[in-house]
Amino acid sequence: MPQYRYTAKDEHGRTVRGTALAPGSGALYTQLRAQGLYLTRQWETDGVQTRNHPLKTAHVADFCRSLGTMLAAGVPMARAFAILREEEGLDPYRKGLYDAIRNDLRRGVPLSDALESQAPAFPPLLTSMIRSAEGTGQVDRSALRMADHYEKERKLDEEVGNSLLYPLILIVLIFVVTGVLMVFVVPQFAEIFAEMESLPLPTVLLLGLSDFLQAHWPGVLAAMALGALLLGIIARTKAVRLRLDRRQLHRPITGKLRRRVCTARFARTLSNLYSSGVPILLCLEAARGTVGNTWIAGQFDGVLAKVRAGRSLSEALAQVDGFERKLAASILVGEETGRLDEMLASLSGTMDDEAEAATKKLMTLIEPVMVVALAVIICAVMVAVILPIYQSYGILGGPA
Repeated sequence: MPQYRYTAKDEHGRTVRGTALAPGSGALYTQLRAQGLYLTRQWETDGVQTRNHPLKTAHVADFCRSLGTMLAAGVPMARAFAILREEEGLDPYRKGLYDAIRNDLRRGVPLSDALESQAPAFPPLLTSMIRSAEGTGQVDRSALRMADHYEKERKLDEEVGNSLLYPLILIVLIFVVTGVLMVFVVPQFAEIFAEMESLPLPTVLLLGLSDFLQAHWPGVLAAMALGALLLGIIARTKAVRLRLDRRQLHRPITGKLRRRVCTARFARTLSNLYSSGVPILLCLEAARGTVGNTWIAGQFDGVLAKVRAGRSLSEALAQVDGFERKLAASILVGEETGRLDEMLASLSGTMDDEAEAATKKLMTLIEPVMVVALAVIICAVMVAVILPIYQSYGILGGPA
């Protein structure tokens, strides 16, 4: 039985897309009508279940820029994908994606539906932007705009990732240095300390920790690995993820950076969608998925309800916990002047710059703190080792 991808309308006029098995197009129509759907377009697929995974942001940006450039130069769309798959250094996975999309295009499938059929390879935001552009015949401009969008997203993700990677490396270094000192360095002094009648408390604690690590280091490593795995699993649960995301936004040092990053992502996405003529409610639905914070995204049900009730966008967004106040203020100015698209574009650029500056500032704060922490641990070990030796010299040099 052949498999079909279809586009249909429900009783409220909303577009529904999906796949279904049916003996033929007539049977598919009857099957969808029984579900209250009105078939508007269908095409047969090969029925092969793909195991796609999301493309990297850098790859999506390259795809959009190459496609937009070729379409702007007048290259037919199917031909553009044939050229894309021949790019040097392209991995087999992306070649397979481009081949599948080109085959759909040859069957008359719109580009947006062809991209959607390869989910989750391409972001839903890109699919929505292309679908909107198909109605105006500006797919090339939309693709180039999304190339800029994903390039900025990649740059922002790299900066935030680097700001988190550096302290992570220092933390690992602290554990490694401490382990080396406890397992290999401190035991060298154990025989010397054994000949002493009494030892200072720091030295006793240091020797006890060293003996424990020497005897149980496999168990300690296993416990640390298991603990990290359990924490990762727990952190992925919905309730915990929601609480962690909320706490991230209100931490003393990193909270401001997270708020700026989330605001920048939302403003950039909303600007691109609104400037392309997408209705504001659909803009909000798509933009909520790009924020990158479940606590903020969970508040959008209330935002959508307020906008549907006729309240202004700025008023609805002002109540969202986690966005910078500048977002609602800038949108209010755009609503009052009738230049909301321009204000959103300006705001997204400003927030990107502020997020970059906040990331660099965070790096300058974290670096000395972590270096001092490493120095304190090494100094504590040195003091615990030197203190009994110093005391023994004091006893030997004292009066008989």
